[in-house]
Amino acid sequence: MDAFAADKAEAPTRRPISRDGAKAIVLFNEKAGSVSPGDGEKLVEAVKQAGIEHVAVVGPEKLSRKLLERARKFDVLIVLGGDGTARTVAELAPRDGPPLVLLPGGTLNILPKALYGDLTWPEALSAALERGVVKRLTSGRANGEPFYVAALFGPTTLLARAREAMREGNPLSAWRRFVHAWKRSFTRSIRARVGREPMQKAEAIGVLCPAFSGGIEAETLEWVKLDTRHFLDFARVSLRALTADWRNDSSVEIVPCTSSDIVSLGIIPATLDGEPRTFMQRVRVKYDPKGPRVIALEERL
Repeated sequence: MDAFAADKAEAPTRRPISRDGAKAIVLFNEKAGSVSPGDGEKLVEAVKQAGIEHVAVVGPEKLSRKLLERARKFDVLIVLGGDGTARTVAELAPRDGPPLVLLPGGTLNILPKALYGDLTWPEALSAALERGVVKRLTSGRANGEPFYVAALFGPTTLLARAREAMREGNPLSAWRRFVHAWKRSFTRSIRARVGREPMQKAEAIGVLCPAFSGGIEAETLEWVKLDTRHFLDFARVSLRALTADWRNDSSVEIVPCTSSDIVSLGIIPATLDGEPRTFMQRVRVKYDPKGPRVIALEERL
């Protein structure tokens, strides 16, 4: 019997790893933000010490849908990398394939924190293999393209490029991109709606998955309308988005949703899980309750 098979109701599966002849694919991204050069060997050793006899190690350069389709004969797929690596694996992994263990190896580690709290990757690996449960990672889809943490739409999402410039140590470029985002926010707005509600004008729309708030399961996404009417509001909300009290901002409106539409007369700048995207004129966002299977902890530290 498949040790990872979930019942028809998708109930959590206890003790997901069968230690007798278990096989694992280990995907290690040595370029991730908080990964050390020797972590690859440590990861393989930790997997073997957990009782998994057969381990195949691959790098991110070999990651493809075809590779993960062949991974069906394995019992678990273990990933140590950043948020981008975790998102790519979640997108390419077959929905009925082996469950994923997404370990924290990046800078923000949003998905790993939703699965394992603030545990380090060795602690998260041990806990997942010993007491983890198999669950579905709920997600959203923007014109069919998945996101697992958050999608942002509208000219103000150009701030993501300003943020990247600051991370790269180029404050002048960051300031220029910030000013560009500000100007675009007042010259080309978008309209959006939840479900079949009337369209509303907005400067930016966010659609949040449960992982954004530290969970992986929910019956809906969260739709966030950002109405920044002048520069001070724009700057204030941009900064408060980094703090826990952003939900209390007077310029923010939040409602649950399973579908939403965003339209514009031209292009719609966007970010999906922090990665820049561009859509033309219309984006249809839908809730997807049956994302990839993951091994999570019911009690996270």
